[in-house]
Amino acid sequence: MRKGFRPMGERQASSAVTRRVALGGVAAGLAGVWGCNPLKEQIRPDNLLGRIGRPRGELIEPKKVALRMAVISRPHRDPVVNEAIWRAADEQAISPEERRALQANGIRLGRIVGDLPREVEALFSAEPPDKLEPVTFLVPEGTQELLSLSEEVDQASMILNVDGRVTGKDYDRARGHYRVTPEHYGGNAVSLRLTPEIHHGRVQRSYEPLQQATPYAPQEFKIADAQRQESFRDLTARLLVEPGQVIAIGCIPDQERSLGAFLFMASADHVDQRTQRAVLIWADRNQLGVIEDRKPAASPADDVGLTPAGDEFAR
Repeated sequence: MRKGFRPMGERQASSAVTRRVALGGVAAGLAGVWGCNPLKEQIRPDNLLGRIGRPRGELIEPKKVALRMAVISRPHRDPVVNEAIWRAADEQAISPEERRALQANGIRLGRIVGDLPREVEALFSAEPPDKLEPVTFLVPEGTQELLSLSEEVDQASMILNVDGRVTGKDYDRARGHYRVTPEHYGGNAVSLRLTPEIHHGRVQRSYEPLQQATPYAPQEFKIADAQRQESFRDLTARLLVEPGQVIAIGCIPDQERSLGAFLFMASADHVDQRTQRAVLIWADRNQLGVIEDRKPAASPADDVGLTPAGDEFAR
């Protein structure tokens, strides 16, 4: 036998022993990681990835606004819609320019801070048909919600005052609406943009293109049956609403052929049977506090025309 060499059997046995020792060490290490370590929850793969800096997802609910609307319908010049509401409503909540434009067209708009007048509160607990029952719309922020104010009339003739120019205009099969666009503002307020509209004429069918998911998808259309729409953007009003506050919209009954009279007064065969309406609007957010998003910061010019909801909120 050569010096320095061991028999083949001894070398094979030694290698087998070495492999068993190595495998045993690996198995013991794995057992310590997965089964025998008292702190195993801290070294699971998901926890390890989290500990080394993997961002954790956060579910953020889309911004929404609950618009609650109540329509008060009373006899013509009834004190509830003609006096009580406007004693409580602050008509200086909007800018002077907006207020003058609305009043020139027979429309009154204000914000009620605090409790509603007792005459109005009593309507919520009255017996039908006098019982006041609000309707709620939950809409995403920035969505335009169309509020219907009047029934369709065969013909409407009114005098409009836009930009200081007085014109007369006739509409066939006309309905009155207010388009409301809510947005979150600051920590808990809602910014409302309110625009009067008239939908008139025969219902016409049109085909509107749908927004495609990809630019290469075939163009699709939807069928829309609607009347012609005239939006009075020059009479748009903007104001802020805090929780618990109410927006009131009504008319000046003396201006019988104005836009306000068309929206908030229902004609009848006899003058004594005419009705007068006022609308109350509440706005509540689904999220409170300032939430960072990707929108650019608002400039001071963006807030022109917005009056704080109360002196305590003025900056």
